[in-house]
Amino acid sequence: MADLSRRFAELMARMARTDADLFRTLGEQNAAVRRMVEEVLPNEGPAHTLTSPTACAPALAPSPLLPIEECSQARLKARFRTLPPARAFLEEKLGPLPAGIGRVTWAVVEKAFSSGSWPAGKVSGAGKAGGSAAALAAMEQRLGERFDRMERRLDQIELLLLQVLEARHRPTLPPS
Repeated sequence: MADLSRRFAELMARMARTDADLFRTLGEQNAAVRRMVEEVLPNEGPAHTLTSPTACAPALAPSPLLPIEECSQARLKARFRTLPPARAFLEEKLGPLPAGIGRVTWAVVEKAFSSGSWPAGKVSGAGKAGGSAAALAAMEQRLGERFDRMERRLDQIELLLLQVLEARHRPTLPPS
């Protein structure tokens, strides 16, 4: 038993060292990416500096599905005419309708187009007996969908960063 405990302690120590190396490497890569982005971005004042961690947050937020001026109810009604084509378009772009949203109205469609994500709806049955289980299931489903979208976006960001790094470190051939 003592041997097993000693081996476990050694394993934990190795994991701590590799975790520290990993976090140091990630920090260095983040700093390098931040420097590259600052070089590419135009210097328009302090609003565009990347010194705060929230400076990049708007880039990861969902964007409207259409230009913002086309997200009003009147423009959406003119474009889609009825709710079923608008809902089909939304489900194609955002995935299936979350369980918490009951009836799809033009207000729900407008909110989804302008925010780029399904609005948080009221979970039916939350006040009834057993409603908390239904509410929890609906919340887990919404979180799962958001997690999937985030993973896709992070994969896209990772690919873009790799392309930037490859382009930056690609050796340039001297003129012949």
